Amino acid sequence: MGEMVTPLDIALAIRAARGHWAGLTREMAERIARILLGVAQVDAVAITDAARILAYEGAGCPHMRPGQPVQTKATRQVLRTGEVAMIERKEDLHCPVAGCPCGVQAAVIAPLKVQGEVVGTVKLYAERPGPMPGYATRLAIGISELLSLQAELSEVERQKELLAQARLEALQAQIRPHFLFNTLNTVIATSRFDPDLARELLTELAAFLRHTISYRGEKIRAAEEIAFVQQYLRLEQARFGERIAVRLRVDETVEDALLPVLALQPLVENAIVHGLAPKDGHGKLIVSVRRRGPELQVAVIDDGVGIPRARQRRLFLPREGSGMGLGIANVHERLHALYGSRGRIRLRSRPGRGTFVVVRMPFELQEEI
Repeated sequence: MGEMVTPLDIALAIRAARGHWAGLTREMAERIARILLGVAQVDAVAITDAARILAYEGAGCPHMRPGQPVQTKATRQVLRTGEVAMIERKEDLHCPVAGCPCGVQAAVIAPLKVQGEVVGTVKLYAERPGPMPGYATRLAIGISELLSLQAELSEVERQKELLAQARLEALQAQIRPHFLFNTLNTVIATSRFDPDLARELLTELAAFLRHTISYRGEKIRAAEEIAFVQQYLRLEQARFGERIAVRLRVDETVEDALLPVLALQPLVENAIVHGLAPKDGHGKLIVSVRRRGPELQVAVIDDGVGIPRARQRRLFLPREGSGMGLGIANVHERLHALYGSRGRIRLRSRPGRGTFVVVRMPFELQEEI
């Protein structure tokens, strides 16, 4: 099996064109549809672009084949209006095939949008008439919003401003295949024994992604950045369980202090993905935010696999490699841009023993800016 494709990959492939969504391939749609079929526990899932069926998984319908034109009047109406459709009777789907043997009786159809333009649909089906389950409806709407959010993000021109670049690179790291798809697979597994928790995790994931691009300033209150990190940690701990023990140490006096937006989360993500996830057995992560005289100090410490000495210095070079290199270099560059020599990041690591990253910047409160 090749590398998994994420909704971010889809979004970055989109090129906005009137009436056409070029980025969503059949293979990508099929993978997403399989995930949705497992999460939603419905009878069938379909994904379309603005004109054709891209994927169909679940209860068989001989006319719902990838590559075929959009079949039902109900789907065409959603593509035209951009509004969610709730179908409770088969006849309301308005299938054009007389005597169609398909057993689908009910559906929820949610639009996918790019900059307000409807470019596709996500559809969940049931083989019994009547209202779709509430959780299935919320899931369809949530996934459509999630994909639409990624599509909007793809339209940002990274090179125009460093902050936009920071958001995109941080989101690239966060929604790597091992994060997004493993989180969705965790939702699938959880849904079998705790559906309420599974829905909470999915809601948490959507909120996490939305938060990533919702803040428009260069700096953010420490309390807000820490809450964002806690959101990320809840999603990762749902997957790793007791394998990773997290300790968060935050001085109450720093909650209103300012730090660069998305300065802490990429460092925490690095520690988990590159330090603790590859480690055999249990691991520990410590995140500390405190005041040290005139400075705000942020530390991220793990006892993971460590970083080879030859690579440590290269991590501070812009565009060095991928993953951890992007996170460290980006934080380093933004600290220098905002604070000059007063903003700095230091890294110490020993292979097999773990990694220590500390960030220092001037302590400043919002009312002082």
